[in-house]
Amino acid sequence: MEGKGAVAVGLGFLGMGLDRVRLLPLPLPRPLPEKLSSKALRGHVYSNYLGSRWAVQRWWRPLLLLWLVGFTLLAHSLFYNGSSEAVDKRRDSLASMCDERARMLQDQFNVSMNHLQALAILVSTFHHAQNPSAINQATFARYAERTAFERPLTSGVAYAVRVTHAERDHFERQQGWSIKKMYSSNKKYGPSGDAAAAEIREPAEEYAPVIFAQDAYKNVISFDMLSGVDDRENIIRARESGKGVLTAPFKLLNSRLGVILTYTVYNTELPANARPQERIQVAIGYLGGIFDIEALVDKLLHQLAASNPSW
Repeated sequence: MEGKGAVAVGLGFLGMGLDRVRLLPLPLPRPLPEKLSSKALRGHVYSNYLGSRWAVQRWWRPLLLLWLVGFTLLAHSLFYNGSSEAVDKRRDSLASMCDERARMLQDQFNVSMNHLQALAILVSTFHHAQNPSAINQATFARYAERTAFERPLTSGVAYAVRVTHAERDHFERQQGWSIKKMYSSNKKYGPSGDAAAAEIREPAEEYAPVIFAQDAYKNVISFDMLSGVDDRENIIRARESGKGVLTAPFKLLNSRLGVILTYTVYNTELPANARPQERIQVAIGYLGGIFDIEALVDKLLHQLAASNPSW
């Protein structure tokens, strides 16, 4: 009995000892010496922070989260920089292409203007200065068609002659048709080139009927350009200034949006400082270059697509 009592007492003290061991705090890391080499520092960090199971259980989740956050930020930064460079490169390429096209269009417009002015001189020389005229509709249309490459932006050309009211009857008998109104009174827009269905022009002080036109626009022959508001303003400004004048965009007879560049033909050479009234008195006709805006836009888009198939 005494032996069993001693064993029980020993086991009780042992249990109390184990309980005290459980209550003991985890060992604190040893203090870091003031002077420590890099090798000793790595050993100290490993033995006190990374080398124990307690340290692994405590730090693996924050370290994993920190790694994920850092990797995400790095990937986002790389993607943003790469996409920004691609966008900047594409923007610079587009800006350079637009500048190139703008310069090309400016050059082509200047070339077209110069050739229209030369065509006006040709009409003055071989139509008004010759009796009988050396130009008719077929000759004008053929010449305009064969020299279309000299006017890369125009879709057609037409020539309207100045006719006073006193000359109207003789002019209509000579041409074999009556002068028509550009716009019908019962329609918002013109007769779409149907001269047979167009209204006869009412009496006016003067007229500007089209007598020559490129084949693509020969349906405008016999229409009085002064009967249209936009065309009338353009003709008046052109003959007073002696320069080429552009209309504001408006619907052409084919119902497409366009503008007309007008040059005035004079029957005599005028000085550069001639007064508007002097120019009006010697004006004998008006040459118009037709710019079909929709066709020009389509042409430009096709050129862009051809030069950049990946766009």
